[in-house]
Amino acid sequence: MATLQKLRNTGPLLIIIVGLALFAFIAGDAWRIFQPHQGTQSVGTVNGEEISAIEYQEMVEEYMNIVKLLRNNENLSEEEQAQAKDEVWNTYVRTQIIKKEADKLGLKVTDAELESIIKEGTDPILQQTPFYNPQTRKFDSDALNQFLSEYDRYKDDPNIAMQYQGLYDYWLFVEKSIMDNALAQKYQSLVVNSIISNPVVAQNNYDLNNNTYDVEIKAVPYTAVADSDVTVEDSDIKKLYNEQKEQYKQLAESRNIKYVSFKVTPSPADRAELNKELTEYVDSLKADNADYATLARISYSTVPYTTLAWAKDAYPEEVQLRLDSIKPNQVVGPIYNQSDDSYTVFKYLSSETVADSIRYKVLYVAAKDEAATQALTDSLLDVLKGGADFKEVAKKYGQEGEEVWLTSANYEGMRVQENDVEFLNTLFNANTNQYAVMSIEGLPNKIIYMVTEKRNPETKYNAVVLRRNTQFSSETYNEAYNKFSQFVASCKNVEDLESKAEEFGYRVMEQNNIFTYAHNIANVAGTRNALRWIFSEAKEGNVSPLYECGNNDNLLVVALTGVNEKGYVEMETLNVPLHTQALKDKKAEKIIAEMQGKNFDEIGKMSNVKADVVKRINFASPAFINITSSSEAVISAAVAKMEVGEVSAPIQGRGGVYVIKLIAKNAKENNTYNAQAEANNIMMLGQRSSSILLNDLYEKAEVTDNRYLFF
Repeated sequence: MATLQKLRNTGPLLIIIVGLALFAFIAGDAWRIFQPHQGTQSVGTVNGEEISAIEYQEMVEEYMNIVKLLRNNENLSEEEQAQAKDEVWNTYVRTQIIKKEADKLGLKVTDAELESIIKEGTDPILQQTPFYNPQTRKFDSDALNQFLSEYDRYKDDPNIAMQYQGLYDYWLFVEKSIMDNALAQKYQSLVVNSIISNPVVAQNNYDLNNNTYDVEIKAVPYTAVADSDVTVEDSDIKKLYNEQKEQYKQLAESRNIKYVSFKVTPSPADRAELNKELTEYVDSLKADNADYATLARISYSTVPYTTLAWAKDAYPEEVQLRLDSIKPNQVVGPIYNQSDDSYTVFKYLSSETVADSIRYKVLYVAAKDEAATQALTDSLLDVLKGGADFKEVAKKYGQEGEEVWLTSANYEGMRVQENDVEFLNTLFNANTNQYAVMSIEGLPNKIIYMVTEKRNPETKYNAVVLRRNTQFSSETYNEAYNKFSQFVASCKNVEDLESKAEEFGYRVMEQNNIFTYAHNIANVAGTRNALRWIFSEAKEGNVSPLYECGNNDNLLVVALTGVNEKGYVEMETLNVPLHTQALKDKKAEKIIAEMQGKNFDEIGKMSNVKADVVKRINFASPAFINITSSSEAVISAAVAKMEVGEVSAPIQGRGGVYVIKLIAKNAKENNTYNAQAEANNIMMLGQRSSSILLNDLYEKAEVTDNRYLFF
């Protein structure tokens, strides 16, 4: 049972580690297969092998159970679900790609290797599991074995099995993830180790990265040449495109759209109605014996009420500003806050000085009935007051007995159950270093506790706050819907959408290169149906139906303006960047032609030439040239091959054409050549090669992603 508590304490960190260190499967809970696609049950293919919607759903649900266990949270936001779907899919694709290549090479991870990894206990995943040594805080295989033994003992006990089953499933997932990760590392190690070093390469690498260079520069910026002084032909654009087309390769189809999105907001009448409603609560708040918790609940206040006193900054800003200037039992409001379109009424009740943080320890006592519980509590209290070690006593009853820090920030501003309110009030008002007993109404057990330290006493306030954000009424929404519906009905094509939008008071927006793995349009939630339309139903030029989306507060219409096929991006769509580059190339040709036959000093006398001295250029990073305001990797590369006093030929860069003269070469001080360290640095190139290889394998795998049809 102690292991389960450790899991709850480390849960948030586990989520982060699992997400980063292994092939994580994090997913949302909105899984359903849509009826229109029952004939196509494949969510995608990798290396020609399909994965069905059911298989995909099972993978997600498997991990979802783990997420619920670790987070102690049944729900994820739409954004978290979107991230989750991508994590699941990307993990699956990568694993399948590596597995195919590993199978070709005969690579595998054996059970003995898995056992060795677990026994060694240094894997990042193992380090963050709840199976750790309390003293070292490191993974402890004995703690794992103890849990597995406990699982075998209790798995058939219906009262306990469920608690253990979730953690056991989590461990099975960790085992599988470690094996997948180990296989990937084996494969990538082959790639990394294929790049080897030798003494000559190592010395050259050291020199390049440790020497710095001072240079004198003569430069003609491209801005010094008017665009009208050069001519860019279609053939220049085509030549550039053919040279660079690999940079513009698209591995999947995408869509271009134009759309109108309208968010419904409250009207002045809606604000007036909310102001009136909260005003009606003023008299209720003024009553001496008002049930404040009930008032907060029935008024749908966004600020909960408990008898716990809060720090000033836990209250809304409009309350904070007034707490010190009003008297107890005074009611204020309604107050309008324009920043979040809210109204607030509040009653200041009292203030007190309370510690902000406390350290405490507790022992929960329960026996077969109330009398037995009381007798055991009295006995344990006598033992503890007699000097017995609290931890040792706690361990006899299956509890940690650790001292815990609690700060008011853990509960201020939040909804807290009544039992917890009673517990917190008791602790924060307790005397220090004295054993005492509390009984929580409705709970059968007794709690022996001691507060051992209190810190940071400060003024806390108790106030009941009725606060609501203005919401649009059904009348406001219907009015907006009817107007938007008329607009959509009038649009038969893209041209109509653009011409009629201004007439109706809307704005047409554009979004290009939308892929099937997108989760929304224009960052509006709930637009999955619109995405399905543009990929599975729409033809170029079509206008969609009206979509109700967002948080039931957004209206959307979409027009499909383009389909970008898989493969090389068409040259026409790249005309602007290609023309810009071709223009620079033409200017460079003109500048270089004017420099031909001139020495360094003569070039310095040319019109439009700018001069500068740049010091401490290093091969490892691009040199920043002030006179052209440009970072130039070509200069960093050029100087590394020059001798002192040497003058370069004209160099075409990003910001202009340069001629450089090396005036000094400096070795870094206090740096000693280490052949092995340089060899290791060169080996790191293999890691980059591994990433490039995975991209190539992805392209070769002919991955298709049809998840948008189902999820």
